[in-house]
This record gives sequence, C-alpha cells and structure tokens, in this order.
Amino acid sequence: PAPRGVPKIKVTFDLDANGILSVTAKDEATGKDQKITITANSGLSETEISKMVDDAKAHEEEDKKRREAVELRNRADQLCHAVEKSLGEVKDKLPADKVADVEAKVKSLREAIDKNDQEAIQSHLEEVEKVMQEVAAKAYESAGGAPGAAAGGAADAGAKKDDEGVIDAEFEDSAPN
Repeated sequence: PAPRGVPKIKVTFDLDANGILSVTAKDEATGKDQKITITANSGLSETEISKMVDDAKAHEEEDKKRREAVELRNRADQLCHAVEKSLGEVKDKLPADKVADVEAKVKSLREAIDKNDQEAIQSHLEEVEKVMQEVAAKAYESAGGAPGAAAGGAADAGAKKDDEGVIDAEFEDSAPN
C-alpha cells in the first residue's frame, strides 16, 4: 500500500441504454485496475417480456394510425398559427374579401381540429395551404414584382459598389534582417 494522499486512482462510471452500470477503478501509478458491472433486476420473467413484445406487435398498426393522426393535427395547428401570423402582417395589402376567405378557411380548419375529424382536417388543411399560397403571391405582387427580382437587384448593386474601392498591389519587405 502507498502512503496516504499519494495514490492516484481514476474511477470511471458508464451507464448504458439497458441500465447496466460499469465501474472501473485504475491506479495510475501501478496500472492495475478493477472492474465491476451492476445490472438492474427488472423483476420481469422471460415470459412476461415476450408477452409485452407480442402486445406491442399486436397494437403496432393502431399505434401507427394514432401517431399519424397526432402528426396531422399538429401540422394543421402549426399551419393555422402561421397563417394567422402572416395574415396579420399583410392584411392591409390584400382585398377585404380575400382576408375574410382566409379567415373563414382557418376557422373551419380549427373546428375540424376541435372535432378531431381526420378527413375534415386533411381537406381543410389542403384548402388553407392553397389559399395561403395565393395570398403570398398577391402580397409579393403588391410589394413590387416577383420575389427574386427585388432581392437580386439589391445584391448586384451592392457588389458593384464594393468593387470600385479595391486596389491590387504587391508588397516587398526591403528592410535588412
């Protein structure tokens, strides 16, 4: 044994996904190490585990349908929020009848979400996406042209302005070392 305070021992803990804890202690001076593995006893027998796996397989299709329904509902809810936000920003640039149409379609989509009617949600979702594309196109038209034209023109003007101040030169150090 080494005197008190002299030994340096590196202890490593590793917990894996299955809940197995591995502990390693290594004496850095001698290089000796000790390991221990601690496994959690779940208390389930092999038959109970296989029964749970079989139940999961039996309900796989039902779970898949439920997941798809939740994803559709979330997508519809996110679209409603995005449309309401976008409509608030461009409302003054659109005709009143178009704004009323968009608001009515969003309201019908929200009602379908509340009723949890998957077919109605899908149908209204597609309607809202279609009308929102029309609204976005009209908003860009009223802003002054095609979406790419304004951005490209501004970038070209900035590039030409920067090129005018560039001077190409070479440098030589003539001082003796």
